[in-house]
Amino acid sequence: MHFRGLLLGASAALLVASSAHAADDVSQEEIASKFDVAFGATLTTQYVSRGIPQSDGVAIQGYIEPSYGWFYAGVFASNVGPTIASTAPATVEIDLYGGIRPSFGNLTIDLGYAHYFYNNGFGNAGELYLKPSYAFTDWFTAGAAVYYQVTAPAAFTYGEINAAFSLPYDFGISGAVGTDFGGNVSWNAGVSWTYQDTLTLDARVHSHPMWGTRVVGSVSVASTLNTLLGR
Repeated sequence: MHFRGLLLGASAALLVASSAHAADDVSQEEIASKFDVAFGATLTTQYVSRGIPQSDGVAIQGYIEPSYGWFYAGVFASNVGPTIASTAPATVEIDLYGGIRPSFGNLTIDLGYAHYFYNNGFGNAGELYLKPSYAFTDWFTAGAAVYYQVTAPAAFTYGEINAAFSLPYDFGISGAVGTDFGGNVSWNAGVSWTYQDTLTLDARVHSHPMWGTRVVGSVSVASTLNTLLGR
């Protein structure tokens, strides 16, 4: 009886330990599934933001964005200027940003803060942003965005509405119309093609009442850590 009791006790202890270990594994798996790192790079014929050219010509850009559940933070970098746009004669832009990006069914809400740094120190500013989007179907998504500049010498607000359509054979079209609420209305529209969710070719027209109309071509590569790890 004593031996049998010891055997049963040992078995129970082993079962508890195994269950606890399994729970730890599940917890670690859940944590790993919620953590990800997105990253990418773009080569574009010109860096244009809100209809305003930010570079004289070709720009090379990159970003990295770690996230956990709803929460994310990231850094974006690009060459700018040196003679065009409001930040001249800066040659480098580095943006630090972070926020939350919860989803409720087909609705996604992106709420965060971004701070823009330029190597000449002029034009450095911070913005709060709110970017809701809704996937009406598998092939149509529409959204809006509002940016409120909070650290510049004067407050500045920019808003836009946007839409994207998925087409057969990995093509897509997208566009946006925006305003600075000061009489300037800008817009962009373009077509893109994506290969295996990684490589994207994009041709886009940008127009601004003060900066004119220009056609921009870009090639981008992007992926995530979980994709590379097969999660």
